[in-house]
Amino acid sequence: MNGTPPGCGIQEKRGGTTMKLAQVEGLEPDVIARLSATGIETTHDLLARGAEPAGRAEITGASGLTEPALLSILFRADLERVHGIGWDYAGLLVEAGVSTVTDLAHRQAEELRKRLAAVNAERGLVKRVPSLAQVTAWIDHARTLPGVLTFGGGGETY
Repeated sequence: MNGTPPGCGIQEKRGGTTMKLAQVEGLEPDVIARLSATGIETTHDLLARGAEPAGRAEITGASGLTEPALLSILFRADLERVHGIGWDYAGLLVEAGVSTVTDLAHRQAEELRKRLAAVNAERGLVKRVPSLAQVTAWIDHARTLPGVLTFGGGGETY
């Protein structure tokens, strides 16, 4: 499937543009090449094509990426839809157990901030742990965004 699925609500970031995968700091060149070979050049393309299980199966089959590796990238791309979250902070959130924008929207800011600080103290993923105000703003913005990634046979969105 090319383009954005109808009604999926993927909003492009950075002034109406989307990030080219080659510009995403921390994304391995091999992964970029594998995704590019399947026609995925941007984070928007990735979310549009990987939103549903069938699309993810198509991507893993064509790219040779494992499903866990693809999901990790999709989770980060999804979280980047939130203002103020870049690839590094998205990675910290994923490592702290937050997988999607919908998941983030259901978190409590103080508890999440503590978890982010603990994960970062253990793994050193970011230079500066986000403040409580930043985490609160992320959660508030996440609550305004539609879910994009679906899982399972019930059509649930996360």
